[in-house]
Amino acid sequence: MVRAATEAAVAGDGATALNALDPKIEWHGTIGGLDEGRIARGHEAVAKEFAEYFQSWEGIELRVDRYIDAGDEEVVVFIHEIAKGRASGIVVETDVATVHTVRDGKIVRARSFLDREEALEAVGLRE
Repeated sequence: MVRAATEAAVAGDGATALNALDPKIEWHGTIGGLDEGRIARGHEAVAKEFAEYFQSWEGIELRVDRYIDAGDEEVVVFIHEIAKGRASGIVVETDVATVHTVRDGKIVRARSFLDREEALEAVGLRE
């Protein structure tokens, strides 16, 4: 389910990606990122956050590097991101990890990390 949701998001299919989220989803801003500390709650808030994020970039490419079953309802997804700033034209490449918590077939929480090792530690794993 996390794989299908992530692949839909990467392909730009927001409706399918949102459908995988629990209506009361908590999407946490990226730890170590500019949005650290922010939490979007619910489909509408998550969709708004992502729309604002993608509007910041002239172009963005997302590539999934790996899925890790972390047990206890959690899946870690490693993503490589290449983005070109809309205003600056600067290209930025980032490796991030998102920890998805799944209950009753829906993603109920997502936490992203700029440091992949921190994501693994958050779920009790070390690489």
